[in-house]
Formats: sequence, structure tokens, C-alpha cells
Amino acid sequence: MNQPIVSTLSPHNEGDRYQQLLNSVAALPAEEGIRQIKSFLQTYPSFATAHNDLGVLYLQAGNPTLALAHYEKAARLQPDNTTFKKNLADFYAVELGWYDDAVDMYLDILKKNPRDTEALVALGQLGNAMQAATELPVPEVKPALEQSYQPHISPAAIIQHKPATEPIQPPTPQQLHNSAAELIQQGKNREALSILQQLLAYHPKYAVAHNDLAILLQQEGNITEAKKHHEKALQLQPDNLTFKKNLADFLYLACDDPESALQHYVDILRHSPKDVDTLTALSRICIENNQTEDAKTFLRSILSVEPWNQEARQALSTLNQNDKKTFQADQNRKTTAEEMHAKAAQHAKEERHHEAHSILEELVHLYPDFAPGHNDLGVIRYRLGDINGSHRAYQQAVELQPTSLNFRKNLADLCFTELDKVDEAINIYLDLHKKYPRDVETLINLGHISNYVGHPEEGKKFFRRALEIEPWNREAREALKS
Repeated sequence: MNQPIVSTLSPHNEGDRYQQLLNSVAALPAEEGIRQIKSFLQTYPSFATAHNDLGVLYLQAGNPTLALAHYEKAARLQPDNTTFKKNLADFYAVELGWYDDAVDMYLDILKKNPRDTEALVALGQLGNAMQAATELPVPEVKPALEQSYQPHISPAAIIQHKPATEPIQPPTPQQLHNSAAELIQQGKNREALSILQQLLAYHPKYAVAHNDLAILLQQEGNITEAKKHHEKALQLQPDNLTFKKNLADFLYLACDDPESALQHYVDILRHSPKDVDTLTALSRICIENNQTEDAKTFLRSILSVEPWNQEARQALSTLNQNDKKTFQADQNRKTTAEEMHAKAAQHAKEERHHEAHSILEELVHLYPDFAPGHNDLGVIRYRLGDINGSHRAYQQAVELQPTSLNFRKNLADLCFTELDKVDEAINIYLDLHKKYPRDVETLINLGHISNYVGHPEEGKKFFRRALEIEPWNREAREALKS
């Protein structure tokens, strides 16, 4: 394949300039040619022929990694250019031993031009090489294509390529990764992404490449593929805190999945309790979920590591100010709720139950966490004959204030006397007896319930205990006599 590329130079300025450049560098060393063509590409980064020729020079200079990058760039810029595609296919086969990729490329060429003799010959040579690869050690196998391999060059034919006398070894994973890193520094993320994908195609367990590819995919908005590579990097190196932090940040910021991110952040903190980035992320998640005390803890930890961290200091100050405002609002609200509660109690005292009921319904609607309002609503509903409504109100009051002796007694009494929920009543009273063993009313009610369920001896014990505490208690004395 020694024919020059068919001229594709346009009458536009870049074509003329490139032709002049080729004429001027004809007698220069390869390194100088590389420098001048790179300079040209800074002005005309999409001029495919220059990328093709730069690939030739890089290969001549012994840098197959960058040669590959520019061959691929030329083919990507002009995907219908058969010459660029052949150059890339030949490089895959001869320099890297990537026979399958070369075959696919030549087959694609033949789809568009079934009479392309060069492509047919190359496919035959590749077929022989691939068959030999199953019979000989890999280092001994090279396609016959190698004997005549010369990349196609620009029309001036002044960049001469001499096939290496010794086979050029495929680039190592580290070399490919370094090339990708160099391209990223130059802002050429798409080219870097292509190199990382090639790297992982042949070295799928190279963890850092998965991590870097995930970041590039994330920047392009390909969230699904980015997640796969973030997770793969961590799977390959589960103790790598950088990979774990990147995955946590990705889940939190890109996937809006703070719960999954939280698991990774907490695990990072176990290994590195002073990691400021992790502490900052945790504080933000807690703030978003109204977990202000936890957020304060993380912010204080940040300030213990970085006392100068103004962002953390400001966030902590804001949380403290919000707490003061919330406390004051709660105090104001409590006063208003208590005023409504007092008014309802006055109506109930005057046996104006419907008026009391209306006020209490409005009270629990406006202040759903005001437990006394729910309890008294239960009392009023009971007096108005709404037993089930009374039960719901008592339950709500107990849920809001589970330590209230009075609220739990009201619920237990209603369960026992009106709803035939004897077991529920017994459980409530036994629990109250454990916490308040000298409460006489609880002892008397336990005595009545024990007698009701057929355990009079147990009932007597409760009544006697009540009389030990209050010898004057008439209800306990009469119950014991009966």
C-alpha cells in the first residue's frame, strides 16, 4: 500500500497553507515536522489530512500511542475517506495485533466498494495471520500485511515512513492512560475518551481507566454508562477512597440518590474521619433532610480540622440562627394553641360539648402536634357518642406524648369498657404499672380487669396493693370485699 492519498485539498485557505507547510518541512527531522504540524492543527484542528500525516510522524518517532490517536482522529473527521480508514486498519493489524478491529474496518470499506483490491488482499492476509495465531506463540505471528505496510501520506509525499525492522510492541495500559491524561489536560476530552475505551477493551481490569472514563462520560451527560464505570472502578479496588468518593459524589449530585451516596460517605468517614470533602457532603445531605443536629456535628468536625473554613462556619451560624427562629415560632404557636385549648375546656365545663368539639377540631387541624388537644377531643367525642372517633384521638395523643400517664389511661379505659379490646387495655396498664408502681388508679383498674378475665386472686393482689398505698381508698376496699 504505497500509493499516496488522493488529494482532498480544498481551495480554501487551510488547504493552501498545509501544502506550503509540507513543502517547508520536507527536509526537516520528524520531530520538527511533528512540531510544525501540531502548530498548524492548533489553528485548523479539524483538518483530517494533517492528523493522518501527524500519525505517520509519531509512528516514525517511536510513539505508537499518539500515532493511533491521530489516525483515529483523521478517520473520525472524514469517516468516508477510504485511505484514512485503511491506514487505521493497517495500524490496528501490524502495530497492535488487533486483527478483529482491522477486519471489521476492511469489511466496512468493501461494503461501499466491493472491488477495492487492496482491501480484499489485506483481508486475505489478515485471515492467514489470524489462523496462524491459533497455532503459533503470539510474538511469532504477524500478518503478511506487515511486509508492505506503509501508511498513506499527503499528496506531496514528503513524509517518509520506514517500517520498523523490529515489531513495535502494543502500548502498555500505563502508556495509553498517560496519553489520555495528556489529551484531557489539552481539553481534548473526546479523544481521551476514545483512548480510554480502547484501553479497557483490551485491559478491562485497569481500575483507574474505569474511574477516568466514568468522569468523562458524566461530563458528556451519559449518566447510565458513567455509573457502570464508577461502580466497576470501585469493584476492582474496593479500598480506594478516591474511587469511593467519586462514586458517592456521582450518586448524590448526578443521580439525586442521597441515600445510596450516604452509605459510601459514612464508609469513607470510618477510614478517614477528618476528610473535609466527605464531612461537607454529609452536612449538606443532613441539611437537605432537616437533620440539623447531625449537620451541626459534621460542620463542627470540619472546623476542628480547618478552623479557617468560612463556608462551614457560615453554614453552622445559619443553622443556629434558624434554630432560634424555630424555637421562638414554637413558643408563639404554643401560646395560641393553649389559648384555643383553654377556651374549649371552658365550653366543656359548661357542658357546651358541641362548641368545645368545634374548637378542638380546629385546634388539632391547625396544630396537629399539640397532644392535649387530641386527648380532650377524645373526651368530647366520647361524650357525644363517637366511640371510634374518640379512640383515634386518644391514640394520636399517646403517639405524640407516649409518656403521659393520663393519655394512656384514657386510651386503656376506652379499650376495656367500650371496644372490648381487653388485651390492649391490659398491655397498656401493665406497662404503666412498671413505670408507675405506686399509681393507685392503675392498680385498681388492673384489679378490675383481672377479675373480669377470670383471675380474681390476681385482682385481690392489685386491690390490696392499692390499699397499702391509700388505706382510705373506698373503691379499692369495696372491690376487695366484693
